[in-house]
Amino acid sequence: MVLFISSCKKTDNSSLSLIVKQEIDRYPAQRLVDIYKTFFQGYLGPAHLITDSNSAAKYIEAELAQAEIFEDYDYQPLPPDGKLVRANLKLIKDGKISLEDFTAAFAKSAKPVSGIDIENWKAQWPKILAEIERQKSNMPNFQEDRDFIESLLEKNEYVIHHSDEFIEKYNPHYRVMSAEQAKFLSR
Repeated sequence: MVLFISSCKKTDNSSLSLIVKQEIDRYPAQRLVDIYKTFFQGYLGPAHLITDSNSAAKYIEAELAQAEIFEDYDYQPLPPDGKLVRANLKLIKDGKISLEDFTAAFAKSAKPVSGIDIENWKAQWPKILAEIERQKSNMPNFQEDRDFIESLLEKNEYVIHHSDEFIEKYNPHYRVMSAEQAKFLSR
């Protein structure tokens, strides 16, 4: 299990350093856009993916129909504080959780993202980026990814998809939900 520190909005440098190291160690072949995605998911959650529960269920069904390989976790806590998790779709594929229950937990976890949330995220990202640069600035396509993220944030956008390299290497099939909803599903 990965250690997370409470409230990265107040995280000191040593805590942030540990969180970044854990992310780099977990996915050594990832690019900067992938680390960025992990952190923004932990800050802003799944709201950008949910239009309604029926649509969410259809997207999950379509993804499951094509997915053959899954990562080895059921729930992966997200930085900064583990209040949000990646819930692996293999839980549905393996029959541990129904599609309906999974989708309901996913939808209940969504909250609207405001301009204030995005501004707070934009203030946090440079601190995270500086720590990533300190630890591993030799990632493939680092400067290209950095420039892309910067241009995205300048437009008050924040959503990024995993890199092709990440998808090929790690086969991510998950949805982000609150740890509280994940705990409810695990009963």
